[in-house]
Amino acid sequence: MTRRTILTGVVIALVLLAGCSSFANDPAESTATNGTTAATETPAPTAETTAAATTVSTATATATATETATATATPTATATPTATPTATATPTPTETATPTETATTTTATEESAASAAGPEPPLDAGSVASGHVEGLRAAGSFSISDSETIQGGEGDGTNDRSGRADLEANTARLTSQPTDEATRHSYAEGATAYEKTEYESMEPQFETSELGRPLAESLLTATEIQETVRAVDYERSGSVTRDGRELAVYVANGTDSLSTDVLFRGEDVSAFSSTLVIDPETGIVHTLKTERTTDELSAGEPNTIVETLEFSDIGSASIDQPGWVENLK
Repeated sequence: MTRRTILTGVVIALVLLAGCSSFANDPAESTATNGTTAATETPAPTAETTAAATTVSTATATATATETATATATPTATATPTATPTATATPTPTETATPTETATTTTATEESAASAAGPEPPLDAGSVASGHVEGLRAAGSFSISDSETIQGGEGDGTNDRSGRADLEANTARLTSQPTDEATRHSYAEGATAYEKTEYESMEPQFETSELGRPLAESLLTATEIQETVRAVDYERSGSVTRDGRELAVYVANGTDSLSTDVLFRGEDVSAFSSTLVIDPETGIVHTLKTERTTDELSAGEPNTIVETLEFSDIGSASIDQPGWVENLK
């Protein structure tokens, strides 16, 4: 019994020694975790070694890919500066937009100039007439020239009238031609007029008369201006400079621009034109001219009638009493 036990122990010791020898000869077995025999595990280390090698190669390839990606990123970074010039080119449209701002300034300047050149049509007759009167009153004095020229037919002739007024002193002088052979000189203080009429073939005549209103007020000619502007459809026609002042110019052409219900009543007007010149700052009418062709004055053949009203010497006209007036007082 004791001998069998000893033999059994020897066998077990030999087996254990054989197992330890196997573990010592194969280092890869240190990674094994299962309980299989040494004979079964012999090919396993080879596979694991191959796998490990494969893993290393893969890692190396991965690193290579990483380097490739880095190289790819470098052109990408280089492309980013390429986009920067594109951003730099952006100011070019901005600079192109600068003329737009200039055009806006030009437009504002044009609108300002248009405003300075007077009101836009259609013109309000009452406003034009009242502005004219107020402007002359503010100036205090003025000169006036009113002429009518008739051409064609049997009515050829000219009728001129000129005068000066001092609104503050309420005095005025007027020279007119009541007939072709007569010239009348008038001097008025308020509504009292002292007149001297000169004839070509006789001695002058003197007289004193009472007018319906002061002569200086009559020379304002507000009614004539208002009726003409109300009857005519004017259009803007730029401006003109007189005595250093910019004046607004308005024109009308054609019979379609004229209402004969208001002006030249009853006449058959076949041609018409008109010019109106206004100081936009003072409202004073400097020129009012109409030209029409009508058969009103002669039978059969039409006449061309030109009427011109002009104001000048604004604020600088002087009125002196003629020597002959003293004899009438």
